[in-house]
Amino acid sequence: MIRVSIRRLAGGSAKPHWGEPPKHRWQPFLLDRMHYGEHPTYNGFVLLMRNLRPKIEKILSSTFSTLSSMSFSVYNPVKKVVLRHNPDIRYQFVALTAFFLTTRAITHYYGSVYQGLVDLGNMLMLGAADDLNEQGFWNSKAEDKQEREKYFEKEQNRLNKLWESALERATESKSFEELCSHVVPRHYEVPTGVVPPVSWRFNMIQYGKDNEDSHTFDTPSHEQPLRSLALNFTYNNLSGDWGDYINRQDNKGPLMRPARQMFTDIFIPGTK
Repeated sequence: MIRVSIRRLAGGSAKPHWGEPPKHRWQPFLLDRMHYGEHPTYNGFVLLMRNLRPKIEKILSSTFSTLSSMSFSVYNPVKKVVLRHNPDIRYQFVALTAFFLTTRAITHYYGSVYQGLVDLGNMLMLGAADDLNEQGFWNSKAEDKQEREKYFEKEQNRLNKLWESALERATESKSFEELCSHVVPRHYEVPTGVVPPVSWRFNMIQYGKDNEDSHTFDTPSHEQPLRSLALNFTYNNLSGDWGDYINRQDNKGPLMRPARQMFTDIFIPGTK
């Protein structure tokens, strides 16, 4: 009685112990007495996929059979027509050659039309660029200054010649009205338009990654590449700085230049 009472007071078989009793175990393939949680091999995802496998196979087989039936429903009538009109292998070869030639001709026709449209667009852009060139849009600051000085010298020479000729004729005739009549320009002699004090040029646009005027907002940190986690030498420029496109420089040292293609994902040419 004393032993039974002590056993009951101790909790009997429900007392704490190491491992799991057999009635609490699962997975009949591998009994694990010390593992709490999913089975290391037959975990929940594996069991889920095993449960879904018949359904997935049913869907894939049904899809394949449907596509096969639809394909054969289109292929068989075409095959019957071809074999009816081309019973011999030689006729079939001629028909196949004609099919490829026709496809090539159609492709070439529409490709030439599209290429013509592309060429027309390129010519329009070239014309616009040429018009801008006549306006001095592509000139540098020094070239713009040189053009203005040239225009100033030309106008200065024209006005000096006009004044000298008018003064000479007025001196001969001794008439001030003669001087005024020659100095007053005709409508066909006056250059049309007024040269603007500032001409808009392409190189006046702010450019460069280090230029404060070319960046309205800073690039957010989550959009910048992770330099420490990159494994290549191109997009985040780990191996050096190649600068801006206008002032680009070679970012490879003299030892790496002969093997440049081994250190880049995209071939980066040297300096201009």
